Amino acid sequence: MSKENKLYDVAIVGYGPAGVTAGIYAARKKLKVVLLGEFPGGEVRNSGDIENWPGDGETDGNTLAEKFVGHLKLHDDTVDIKQELVSKIVEGEEGEFELTSRDEVIRARSVVYAAGRHPRKLGVPGEDQFKNLGVSYCATCDAPLFGDKAVAVIGGGNTGAEAVIMLKNIARKVYLLHIEDTLPADPVLVENFEGADNVEIIYRVKTTEIKGDKMVTGLVYEEIKSGEAKTLEVQGVFVNIGAIPNSDPVKDLVELDKYGAVKADRYGQTNVEGFMAAGDVTDIRDAQIVVAAGQGSSAALSAGNYLARAEK
Repeated sequence: MSKENKLYDVAIVGYGPAGVTAGIYAARKKLKVVLLGEFPGGEVRNSGDIENWPGDGETDGNTLAEKFVGHLKLHDDTVDIKQELVSKIVEGEEGEFELTSRDEVIRARSVVYAAGRHPRKLGVPGEDQFKNLGVSYCATCDAPLFGDKAVAVIGGGNTGAEAVIMLKNIARKVYLLHIEDTLPADPVLVENFEGADNVEIIYRVKTTEIKGDKMVTGLVYEEIKSGEAKTLEVQGVFVNIGAIPNSDPVKDLVELDKYGAVKADRYGQTNVEGFMAAGDVTDIRDAQIVVAAGQGSSAALSAGNYLARAEK
């Protein structure tokens, strides 16, 4: 593995809304920037219809992600984009940061860490066995495969609600399973499927097993109050029970909260000077696209201020 001799002003980790916005703002400050991320547009691509992005009354995840990437590429004379993952970040011997990717070690004077989150698993028998064989974590990606089939959506938050909205127009039957007795999803989302003929909401249950042969054939759940086990005949299971921060590469460098999220203040500064964080990988209260983008801009401006102070 080679160590790149070039020293960047800012290394941005993450190709989603926070990382892209940080890249745009850092480029406007004429800083030497490298952005590393495997998935152009980030988890935004897994979103369905989007109605709360300012300036777009209605759009979708793929369209918005393409706009993000296209905007960033307007600054390709200033921002080097490397479509790869970062496995570890440490402080170098000369006060810089060293970022290890698949093929090289990249050096930068400051970092904006915006690596996002990944879907949380159920952790039940059959989940790993039938992944991509009926088990999915992305309705935007896989909903079209379930035309005229019965499916289950696990999780009553916004992501689960968005999955139901998408699937109700494709699948024959949609079961929404939630562990509590009310849905925490935004009411404006719930009203899109509440009362729909092919949607059934099952409250106060937990999934215990996913069954199948070559593909998913059913789901077993347990009623929390009675402990009774019941089976649904479904051909698809969409898991939407939250997400885990992608903080492993920095767990030995910066302070994390009990959930593994990077602790950062309103300006993106962490407990390590020169190391900023933004977006869903942080201990952010509201995991929203617009919030992540705002954090990305703040973190980039903080990186610029840090570098300006360091030069004095």
